[in-house]
Amino acid sequence: MKVLILFVTYVVLVTSTEEQFKLKVDYYNRLIQNALKQAKEYKSRQDNSDYFKDIKNEDGITDYGTFDFIVVGAGSSGSVLASRLSEVENFKVLLLEAGKLDDDLTEIPYVMNLLQSSDRDWGYYTTPQKNGCYGWKGNRCSYARGKVLGGSGSINYLAYARGNKGDYDKWASLGNPGWSFNDVLPYLQKLENFEADNIDRTYRGFAGPVNVAYKIPKENFTWIRNAYLEIGVKTIQDYNGKQQFGVSRIQRNIKHGRRVSGATGYVRPSSVRHNFNVTVEAFVTRILIDAITKSANGVEFIKNGRMFVAKARKETIISGGAINTPQLLMLSGIGPEDELNKHGIPVIENLPVGKYLKDHISLQVSYRTNISVATKSFCKYIEEYLNGEGILTNLENSVSISFFHTRNVSASVPNVEIVFFLPTPITKPMPPRSNFTADAQNYMEKLDQHTNIYFTIFLLHPKSVGTLTLQSNSPRDFPLIDIGIFSDPEDKEDFYKAIQIVNKIGKTKAVQMVDAKQIDYQFCNQFLRDSKEYWYCALEHMALPGMHMSSTVKMGPRRDPFAVVDSNLRVYGVRKLRVVDCSVIPTTISGHYNGPAFLIGEKAADIIKEAYNIPLQL
Repeated sequence: MKVLILFVTYVVLVTSTEEQFKLKVDYYNRLIQNALKQAKEYKSRQDNSDYFKDIKNEDGITDYGTFDFIVVGAGSSGSVLASRLSEVENFKVLLLEAGKLDDDLTEIPYVMNLLQSSDRDWGYYTTPQKNGCYGWKGNRCSYARGKVLGGSGSINYLAYARGNKGDYDKWASLGNPGWSFNDVLPYLQKLENFEADNIDRTYRGFAGPVNVAYKIPKENFTWIRNAYLEIGVKTIQDYNGKQQFGVSRIQRNIKHGRRVSGATGYVRPSSVRHNFNVTVEAFVTRILIDAITKSANGVEFIKNGRMFVAKARKETIISGGAINTPQLLMLSGIGPEDELNKHGIPVIENLPVGKYLKDHISLQVSYRTNISVATKSFCKYIEEYLNGEGILTNLENSVSISFFHTRNVSASVPNVEIVFFLPTPITKPMPPRSNFTADAQNYMEKLDQHTNIYFTIFLLHPKSVGTLTLQSNSPRDFPLIDIGIFSDPEDKEDFYKAIQIVNKIGKTKAVQMVDAKQIDYQFCNQFLRDSKEYWYCALEHMALPGMHMSSTVKMGPRRDPFAVVDSNLRVYGVRKLRVVDCSVIPTTISGHYNGPAFLIGEKAADIIKEAYNIPLQL
């Protein structure tokens, strides 16, 4: 009898578990299909007017309370910083985020294009570009930025490439003590949990909140490795370790196949603390600064149709990112005098905010092949995802990442990165937010994700410089984002040399085994195929900003004509105000910016704790 009862109980439990799994699959299928439908119908935001609808404050601005620290922006840096500050029980911390909570959809790596075609994205476009973005209407490239808990780290491509030792040593050499590679390495290790068979503990971390992992199952790396070997490029185990040059499997911020962000790794685990207030859908419109004492005392923000004011006893910290942070500073009276005067904003501190905008430049080069990818039902892909594996845990089937220097083979810092992608079996398209011209749209329609392989090239250290300025003195209006793409003609030459590397790979025996044929940019066919003029035309039309913006609130010594904050991230001339995000980065990085964003948050937290005599733990 006991055996029968146990058997019946087992059957019920198994049936219940199987049914629950089927319900989960159905839930995720509906979630993705709804997001796909919404993405197709989505119209990008044109401004911030949606926050200002139906504001009701007949009784005046509502007091939201007084805190020790207010952190504005829950992107990668802000999430880390607020979470780490809340570790100190006596610190009362408020984290304000303009977007909504992250959710089950944002955790799926493959759907990043859907996320960027939703209200989780700010909807930014560049200003009309003189030397590029010709494939977009009005020469205005789209510029994705996360408006959600976790910021851009909740909607990005999740590639983890933290940069080169020489990048950070250059920061220090420019007059930023404490930011050399040896100084920041302990923080890179502190934040990481690198899942690998062989971990070089001299360089990598293995117990931090930011998981770094390979896709499961691992892609067939042999084929592309052989192609690189044919052109003399060696395979390396870990491009985030001692050696960066060469080709390697790509590492991602995923855990059990799900996205890892500042929201999942830092904010959510810390949000249970009694001293930590996380407020979402809160759009900050102004930093409160005493014009006499030049001291920041808090912020004003809009939430649920009401204006609020929150006060900070110790510090106000802006972590809005390289676009929103400089805009907020300027709206609050901190910025170039001529720019503020132009918009009738009283000048509190004349600083070169937004004067030095840096970014990577990227281009996709695609090949048609005879590869045939086996497909499954979409529900099967969801089942794999729920088991922590499969295509939905990947980013458009990216396989490898490689680093080069196109001018100097003995250089220690690369100037080019190339990411390789295999065809993907997903049958339903994941549309990116786009505003293509007819020529560019025709080119995009030639691409077939089921048979194409492609290489995305990043120019890591372009000489071109852009600016970020105000459209008006109102927070309703987006800022003006002039990326200055190809404003320095040397960037085209460096990019052309990088394209020649891809062309060499495309001609290798390994790649030609799949009958690979490069897809023409038909709008450049007036030039000889593969000529410099042809590729310059392709770059002008289809090259994109790398979405790795930095330096608009540059860190540097007072003598630096573009510096806004010092090496402790304090805004010059204004007390109790810091900036903690990628806008402070003084030079471009040989990698992607999510890792450095986490690093900046980790280091800033210790800088602040040390300032208030809190013992550090590294």
